[in-house]
Amino acid sequence: MDHAEMTTHQKAVANMPAIHYLLGMSATTKLLRDRLSATVGNSRVREDEPLAKHCNWRVGGPADIFYKADSATELETGVRLARELNLPFTILGFGANILVSDFGIRGLVILNRSHRIAFLPAAVVEADSGTNLAVLAKEAARQGIGGLEFLVGIPGTVGAAVAVNAGTRTEWISAILDSALVLKSSGETDWLPAEALDFSYRSSRLKESGEVVLAARLKGRPCEPEVAERNMADHLRVRKTQPTGPSTGSVFTNPDGDFAGRLIEAAGLKGFQVGGAQVSEMHANFIMNVGGAKAQDMQRVITHVKMEVEKRFGIRLQEEIRYLGDWQDQQ
Repeated sequence: MDHAEMTTHQKAVANMPAIHYLLGMSATTKLLRDRLSATVGNSRVREDEPLAKHCNWRVGGPADIFYKADSATELETGVRLARELNLPFTILGFGANILVSDFGIRGLVILNRSHRIAFLPAAVVEADSGTNLAVLAKEAARQGIGGLEFLVGIPGTVGAAVAVNAGTRTEWISAILDSALVLKSSGETDWLPAEALDFSYRSSRLKESGEVVLAARLKGRPCEPEVAERNMADHLRVRKTQPTGPSTGSVFTNPDGDFAGRLIEAAGLKGFQVGGAQVSEMHANFIMNVGGAKAQDMQRVITHVKMEVEKRFGIRLQEEIRYLGDWQDQQ
């Protein structure tokens, strides 16, 4: 689960073939690299970092400039520098729910590992946006705070979860969100209440607004640690019925009144494969990297599944994943 901000101009630039982009922007990307290095150290900033090792699908090309933010302040620093230089930036959490092009991502890629957790009065938990959801749920349980147990089975980070309103079939992060600390496109930071974020199924205004989540406050409830532990174990048992291996979780959102996995299975697509990308035999809404897959393989499987389901049932499935990077030459 990850988000990115780009202006209309930057989106056009990001979709240019990589060689043209680098020729036109090399001086600016070098300036970004140098300024980041001066701030966080040379060892923290890399060029042409392979993104496959940072994404659940284990596919994807390189980032022009890559660095790991270990705090909300460092995350904010990277975003502000990219904005100042008019370069596109992408924020990665744990690489879930995204498909990175084989050509990689232009501009700056920030690996968000900000992880501060604070426990506030009235069972409110404040966490940086790079906090692992499973770690957050477990820490809350140890503190005698329940209501966050369902997060233990969701791969990803707090910031991405808020941006896409992550959840299970029955529980959503929007229901427990008190407020989110957001870095706005104007450069201001502000705590926004949950009702200001326009939550809907698998979405919020943050997906397209260009605002960056720095932290969030979640509303828990007093709970005996043993009870919270049992609740988390129940959620993890449900997850064990899903495939293991390089995948990104559910690829498609569920259409109204039905399940994407059921439709894909009914269309006879379990096991359908292109290159190293295969529709899971265990859960049809999962596409697995069964070995040596490319991002283009994944994209071709997704396209075929959408076409076949629509042909068979008249339903156009919508991706839950987000496409990142240069896709123009891969269509």
